[in-house]
Amino acid sequence: MTTSQGPRKRLPQNPSEENLRKQAKRFAKEEGLQLAAAQRRLAIEYGYKSWAELMRAVSSQFVPMIPLRELVVFPLEVYPIYIGRPKSVSAIDAVAAGSPILLVAQRDAKLGAPSVRDMYEVGTLGVIVERQKLPDGTAKIVVEGRKRARVKRFVFDDEFNKAEVEEVADTERLDFTISAPGVINPASARREYVGGLIRLVLSALNDYVLRKMKTGPAAAISWRELEDPGALPYVIARHLNVELAQQQALLECVSPAERLEKILGLLKAAN
Repeated sequence: MTTSQGPRKRLPQNPSEENLRKQAKRFAKEEGLQLAAAQRRLAIEYGYKSWAELMRAVSSQFVPMIPLRELVVFPLEVYPIYIGRPKSVSAIDAVAAGSPILLVAQRDAKLGAPSVRDMYEVGTLGVIVERQKLPDGTAKIVVEGRKRARVKRFVFDDEFNKAEVEEVADTERLDFTISAPGVINPASARREYVGGLIRLVLSALNDYVLRKMKTGPAAAISWRELEDPGALPYVIARHLNVELAQQQALLECVSPAERLEKILGLLKAAN
């Protein structure tokens, strides 16, 4: 809903919550305002009564979408992707720097022009960190997955594919930090089961990596500080040879503990 005076600024075609937050911080610094006051002023300039109303409007926007063949993109992971279909090339052209793009796996990789029923309903909103147009008209992008999103509505009959989405959040956040394989902090009561589960996952992962080192190239799993072990299955899954449907099930799982159980089962099967 807009104010009676009307907006002084026009939102970009595909507005980014992250970019708006950066604008508000810059505005607060330039004008010597508290962040909340700067956010409200910015929202009013865009024609909204409050920052919350602006955020709701932006989050409900349609975003350009790329249907993916034989690939599930996970949050917090970085992927190089080659783009060949004209509508997908147009989709990346429509995305401003820092704005989100939706990456959703299609159920049948053979389909050149998938319809609504051919798509999974949960994908990942990502940001393109590199893009390159190739001489044959195709493109290569490097995209960083940011957060899961459920598609409320697909639009395939436009210049490029797009979707209206809503964020998919976990049911809880696991209060652990993993700083290295086998090192979990802090340890305490209710988390006993989850802590044990994480140790089982890390142990199975260690067995998997050691086996791969004996029989072929070591698994290219990059260990880093993980503030939320609920993301650990994402890091591991892209390096396992598992079916697309199993990867999709991990992405759709909103329980971090259940996600750890799923990846433990996949690791045991791989070992």
